[in-house]
Amino acid sequence: MEGEVRVSCGSMCRFTVDGSYLLLLNRNRRRKGIYELSPVGGAIQVNDLQTLAQFGARLETPGTHDLRLLMKSEHLEAFGVWFRKRKERELDPFREIREELVDESELLATLRPEDLRMDFVKMLQDSKATMRQGMTGIFTHYFFEVFEVKARSADILLRLKNPPINSGAVLLDEATARKGEALKLRFDGEERTVGLNTTYLFT
Repeated sequence: MEGEVRVSCGSMCRFTVDGSYLLLLNRNRRRKGIYELSPVGGAIQVNDLQTLAQFGARLETPGTHDLRLLMKSEHLEAFGVWFRKRKERELDPFREIREELVDESELLATLRPEDLRMDFVKMLQDSKATMRQGMTGIFTHYFFEVFEVKARSADILLRLKNPPINSGAVLLDEATARKGEALKLRFDGEERTVGLNTTYLFT
């Protein structure tokens, strides 16, 4: 619709395991043949969908509470003010961490909030075209929250130290993660050029 802007709100985790950063292959892009390692995290959810009515926002995926939205650009500033108040929405990334480490990658059999320490670090904004499947090329305004995450549980830490390659999980040292340059890694039976989506962790 004319005059609309796409808005995407998500969490990113500096998930450290013995000083290395836990990154996961982006499942969405892997399906398109693009190999990219991203921080653990994902969409932030709103508690009550009625909260979005004040912005005239439409959900990108009806039936979810994900803050991936379409709204008139005139409402973007007010939405940003609301988002920065950190109320009426998710305030930690546990739901997404559990989804990625238990349900999707199957790195862990189970995970509880008390197994992790999650500390809010900062909030970032950016605007660029999205690479998300089904929305590729659409100009998007991003709101990101960055968290420091560590395992409290010795059992969880042990399981994360040696992730199987088929899980799509990789542990990288901080220097490599900060550099953000593509790596040669073996996935799906072949050596791949794998991009790093780590810039926002260190911005």
